[in-house]
Amino acid sequence: MTESISTDDATTLATARSLASRWDAQQTGYIRHRAERFDTIARVVAAICADSPAPRILDLAGGTGSLAEQVLAAVPNGRAVVADKDPALLAIAADLSAADPRLSIAEVDLADAGWAAHPLIADGRFDAVVSSTALHWLRPADLVDVYRALPALIRPGGIVVNGDHLSYSGHHESTLAGIARTDDEAMQQETFSGDTDTWDGWWDAVAATPRYADALRRRDEVWGASLHEAPPKVTLGFHLETLRSAGFAETGTVWQYLDDYVLYGVVAS
Repeated sequence: MTESISTDDATTLATARSLASRWDAQQTGYIRHRAERFDTIARVVAAICADSPAPRILDLAGGTGSLAEQVLAAVPNGRAVVADKDPALLAIAADLSAADPRLSIAEVDLADAGWAAHPLIADGRFDAVVSSTALHWLRPADLVDVYRALPALIRPGGIVVNGDHLSYSGHHESTLAGIARTDDEAMQQETFSGDTDTWDGWWDAVAATPRYADALRRRDEVWGASLHEAPPKVTLGFHLETLRSAGFAETGTVWQYLDDYVLYGVVAS
């Protein structure tokens, strides 16, 4: 017997799906090959999880859960925890998770030393930890702490896969830095000259949705001034050396477009 869904629940789900779809379109304006990056991450995780009867995946700073959903499409027998600090993004993810019991939501601040103790995160080791366009928002010292915490959360042979925009050095890689900057500007012009939301436009759409009013108020409280303060940038080399220092047995990159990378670390078997 199929469980029926109420009109209110259907409306809530449709609203969340619409905002999530608009979020994905908006993010693509800032990341030219976002879909290819997501597909690469999902394929790597699927290969790692091939022999696991019930894979567990952790999506760090997962926002609305877009990456977690794509990974689960490649790992249909898996379950994913979407962990994020932002109450508004998590509120949308929570509404989407109501239609997919494989998704769970954890509100955590990765800059808080106790984030890994959250019950949904501490409940057994993960086969894979993923992230996309998120960890660059951490201050370098907090990123180091997050990477150092991961080996204890991942099973032997498991993996962390992180897709992020890691800018070329303006001093040592000025030619490619200029090419990447021009490419980013062209992509944004191409995307936002039509009906696709800009960053601010998307948040205006959330603000116009009464269901998420409380979450938006909490968002201001949770982030405070740091919402508008970009942390210092770190390099690809910083990420890889930090993963090695944290104890990952293998590290490297699996995909690159200009200064947009997917990097990985494998826990020793």
